[in-house]
Amino acid sequence: MLKRTPPPITLLLFLATILFGCSAERSPSAVVHDADVESPQVDGGVPPDESGEWGELDQRTCDRLGEQVARGVEDLELVGAAIGVAYAQEQLLCVRAAGMAQKETLTAWTPERSFRIGSVTKTFTAALVFLLEADGALSLDDPLEQWAPGYYDGLGLTIRHLLSNTSGIVSYNWVGSFDDTRRWEPAELAQWAVDNQPTLEFEPGSQWAYSNTNFVLLGLIIEAAGGDSYEAQVEARLTGPLGLRDTYIAGSGDANSAIVDCYDVDGTNLTGRADPSFGWAAGAAVSTPSDLARWAAALYGGDVLSADALTRMTTPTVLTDGTVTEYGLGAFLEIDGADAIFGHTGGIGAYLTYMYYWRADGIALVAMSNTFQTNLRELSAYGWSVPLDFEHP
Repeated sequence: MLKRTPPPITLLLFLATILFGCSAERSPSAVVHDADVESPQVDGGVPPDESGEWGELDQRTCDRLGEQVARGVEDLELVGAAIGVAYAQEQLLCVRAAGMAQKETLTAWTPERSFRIGSVTKTFTAALVFLLEADGALSLDDPLEQWAPGYYDGLGLTIRHLLSNTSGIVSYNWVGSFDDTRRWEPAELAQWAVDNQPTLEFEPGSQWAYSNTNFVLLGLIIEAAGGDSYEAQVEARLTGPLGLRDTYIAGSGDANSAIVDCYDVDGTNLTGRADPSFGWAAGAAVSTPSDLARWAAALYGGDVLSADALTRMTTPTVLTDGTVTEYGLGAFLEIDGADAIFGHTGGIGAYLTYMYYWRADGIALVAMSNTFQTNLRELSAYGWSVPLDFEHP
């Protein structure tokens, strides 16, 4: 196993504190598309390996990870789970899975299976916004109506408010009789929010409130500023250059047979209940634990964005009254400063995903569960105990 610095007490406290639960009702959602586009070089940092090939961590580490994933599935009474660990600087990776991908047929969950990652999609959306800023195509202080007119015009909203979840715009899937089983077009999602709550919940920048509408609007802005579909730009600028072959934005009716099934706490199979189009740039992506761990390592390790953009993405947003939030610009911030750990979570149906990065040692960790109401922080602790070499409580 690679030698790492001892985990700081702040990180151990973070892992030991069981506070976070991810639900399909009021947590980050998910979404997808595709196109035939030539892939430009990723902006900022060292150009990633075009082959997308990483080495595997040593056998002892991978064996330990496998034991911990199996233990997590048993202890937390999950249908199944997968955990991936990636070392950004060394480009070494290990993924292990345990439990079942499909209960009814007793199909084992193997590491290469795909997964709906919900609001972790927002990390791709945020990265594209920063890349377009680097191109000079837009500014984070541009008014919303400059790029996506006709929704919340003239209310003082900017791209920055959307990225930081300080806009005051309601999340479209939390108002009215929203139907997540039908096919949705992106503009329809934004319009649903306007139709059901045309006024803001608060003055922009004065409060923080999670909203999927913010990131659907960012997807529309990306299309307007980038001159191509959101899905095409994800592929051309992010997944393609990084060799993330199994990561895509799912469209309506997506029925990828490699995706594991998902289950309610009572064992009911919830697979296919929601149409992925309801998430789009806020949560429709599909990935694998291997791809997603490499994405976290590339994004937060500095291979995708400039150092300045990455710093701004992972710096806590400060409200107009001076309150410091636990969200940056498309990233949750669990611990700041020297022991910084940041990333995103996602939930769509009973697909629950955790993707975080510990900056001190450049370690990315992804945890996935196909069981509704899994405590993702607790599941992740089984994974973190391996690279940080501590005993899980």
